[in-house]
Amino acid sequence: MAWSTYVAIGDSLTTGRGDEGRDGHPVGWVQRLADILSVRTTVRCGLTNLAVDGATVREVVSKQLPAVAARKPDLVSLTVGINDIRRRDFDELSFKADLGQLFEALAATQATLLTCTLPDLTAIMSLSPELREIVRERMRLASDIIREQAESYGAVCLDAWSLPGVTDPDLYGPDRLHPNSRGHQFIAAACADKLAPR
Repeated sequence: MAWSTYVAIGDSLTTGRGDEGRDGHPVGWVQRLADILSVRTTVRCGLTNLAVDGATVREVVSKQLPAVAARKPDLVSLTVGINDIRRRDFDELSFKADLGQLFEALAATQATLLTCTLPDLTAIMSLSPELREIVRERMRLASDIIREQAESYGAVCLDAWSLPGVTDPDLYGPDRLHPNSRGHQFIAAACADKLAPR
């Protein structure tokens, strides 16, 4: 299988924060993935990145989703959840409903859908023990919902929650939340192996 029209939506993980190129602009795992897929499938994978730093699932639905279908993608990737769980009013039922709406609309494009769960970064983040437990539980909840919705809509899901090596501190920038260049390459390679194994 090969993909020529790739649209990426989501949050700062997808914008490429932490992975700046020589020109100072973000590269990110989605561009790295497009490059790997182009080599592995011998079909140029052109990328349109619509992701926005700080986006929640509801913001992806309202501001990014409307632009997807017009591009007639054959591959769509989505990263979302980390900004939702950081909100004081995080509600798992609302998150699930919004994510379901998003997956349903993306499935209607008939593109290959790619998503990922949240990695458990609490072990490498600077948090109090009490806050660490709250954050970890919310990450687990969001990951369970992402995994469940991905399965319901036939999406390819990189299970970052249980991916070996994903919590290596050397893959992250100083904030221990955004991957550095090595981290983005790690994610891109893992996603490429799910979509187009060597």
